Amino acid sequence: MEVQQPGLSDGRREQRLDFESLLFPFLGSRFIDHDTFEYLPMDISFQGLKIAIPKWVVKRELLKVGQWIYLHLPFRFADRAYTEGVVRWTRWNEDTQSQLYGIEMANPRNVFYPLYIHTDTRNIRLDLGEYDSKEALLIALFKDAVLLKRGILIYLNHLVPFYSRLAERSRDDYDRLKGILFEDIRKRVSQNLEFVEEIYRSVRQQNQPVSTVLETIDLNQFREAICSEIQREVIKTALNTEAVVPYLDAIQTLEKKLYTNYNAILILLIYSLQLAS
Repeated sequence: MEVQQPGLSDGRREQRLDFESLLFPFLGSRFIDHDTFEYLPMDISFQGLKIAIPKWVVKRELLKVGQWIYLHLPFRFADRAYTEGVVRWTRWNEDTQSQLYGIEMANPRNVFYPLYIHTDTRNIRLDLGEYDSKEALLIALFKDAVLLKRGILIYLNHLVPFYSRLAERSRDDYDRLKGILFEDIRKRVSQNLEFVEEIYRSVRQQNQPVSTVLETIDLNQFREAICSEIQREVIKTALNTEAVVPYLDAIQTLEKKLYTNYNAILILLIYSLQLAS
């Protein structure tokens, strides 16, 4: 991911780095409702990031000034990694048919990420750590995706009998809710888990160069399999009990890790494509 240094604009005094056009958007999510959106990082300075949400992406959300968002992608300044921030401005760009947002980065963490964007260099940074190759790291990332999705299914399987003990509803109401709400969600999670497992098995068995993996993966399907199947507020309203909140919180914690995992896979593929070109 090459970057260039332009002049200063947008009212910011810091020197910033402009990203070249990216073919693959990353996954972000909003703090308030955990809804996901796809975005392209555009330029970056010490405390700010400009992102674009083009009309052509599948997952679009309208972000508002003052909203906090997770980028699920580490932007590293010195020894700190920023993965979240607050929307400070927004405007429409007619030329690119994109909604642009200025994000003030916040809450840095001194956490290790094998892949990140370092703001004072011109490339994606890769630290293989315990892995002996990019291929080994990619296999590990896909394995983590499987484990995280499997963990979500486990929490859902625990939630159904837990709710049956607490719900103040008739048996007919409970059976109807179980069929419409729980079984449909569990079916979709199971299907998405199977899809991610199949990708993991394929990547592990073929052990092909990372730069060629994109030829065998449908990124749109993979993204859909990663994204949440659960509407938190719908479940809370339907069940009408705060007792389910810890389960929903645990599921959303795993989902956020999944989005970071997805972005790590994506950035590794981009990194490897650059090396191969």
